[in-house]
Amino acid sequence: MYNSFDAYSGEAVYANNVNLFADFAGGIYYKRAVSDFELAASLQYRPQVSFKADYFEQVRNNWNSDDNGYPIRIAQNSIESKGGINAIAFQTAFKYKNIASIGLEIAQLIGDSEMERSVIWTPEAIDAITDTLLYNHISTLEREFSAIQFKIGANIHVSPRFDLGLSFIPKVELEVTGHTSNFFFDASGSEPNANDINWVDVEEAVFVYTKFDSTGAPTDSLTYAQYILPMNARVGFSFKPRNIMRTVMNCDVEYVKWSDTNPLYDDAINYYIGVEHVLTNSIPFRFGFNYTTSYGLHEDSGFVFANEITTPTFTAGTGFTFLEKFTFDISIEYSNRQYETLDLFMDNYYWKDGEYEELWNVYYENGIIESPIIQDRGWENPDTVKETFINLKSAVSFTW
Repeated sequence: MYNSFDAYSGEAVYANNVNLFADFAGGIYYKRAVSDFELAASLQYRPQVSFKADYFEQVRNNWNSDDNGYPIRIAQNSIESKGGINAIAFQTAFKYKNIASIGLEIAQLIGDSEMERSVIWTPEAIDAITDTLLYNHISTLEREFSAIQFKIGANIHVSPRFDLGLSFIPKVELEVTGHTSNFFFDASGSEPNANDINWVDVEEAVFVYTKFDSTGAPTDSLTYAQYILPMNARVGFSFKPRNIMRTVMNCDVEYVKWSDTNPLYDDAINYYIGVEHVLTNSIPFRFGFNYTTSYGLHEDSGFVFANEITTPTFTAGTGFTFLEKFTFDISIEYSNRQYETLDLFMDNYYWKDGEYEELWNVYYENGIIESPIIQDRGWENPDTVKETFINLKSAVSFTW
């Protein structure tokens, strides 16, 4: 916020959302020794990609806010997304003596997602408009995903205190089916009819911010029917120092070929480091840090560009054994990231080039009525988004 002398006076929160989401995973494995070899196989179910989100904001007229009063609500906006891509994976590994091991995973990726974006006008807005009708707008995107993913990994036991590992996952293009729909219906309470609904197959639902060349010009029409997981290669080591209490240090470097998903993205390197130190009574204390990079797409005056988003994460955890055959592990992650973006719902939608001027009228006691001109804000004044993630992970293992 800036005062009348154009001096910075403080920050204001435009929208604040707190949500809770949950996912579940499970697996079973069997290991057997044969001469100098150990053979293992496992079956696993795990969440791979999550589309869960829940965003809500209110649009208000500023009238009466200077008098510590609540201005009227004009509309309620929301973006709700659910679903995800899950993996049903079979893994097998072979280990020779205590020298090296190699593993292979074949995973069936399958899932669905449903996103709903809505603008619902309030009764106060309906009462304020006299010359035109207001129409609620609800748009949906429903998709189903499927693909086969392969992963290969290896571990080399260099010395009693040092292990080296690596893994590789090739690029995966998922098959996507689905549709989008747009509902427009009278905000005064009537139900949508067939003429109000516009159905579009997902193959034709172009995502306008995707697949542009280095100059910002579109190269072809990439649709919502395309979803790509980039190539991923990872190498790391595990080191056990000469401590009285058992200590293990792990460090990984991960290369993600983001350019597989969009030519505007740069390939990225992620870093992971963790330490496990066993205290008295065989209780481990684990802590770690990782630094990852992802991307978002933005448009400005017909030019599309990528925005790099970095996320530092701190982790801590522990575990213990109970009833001899059960092991319980728990950990917590804290991530924080910040980036700039434009409004998720542009302001001119609620102004419509002056057609909805009555929504913004300010009535003064002397009978004067004023209405500001509402315009979309561009990158000369973007929003700053601050996101905090707290992830709690727990696992129970049973061995027989």
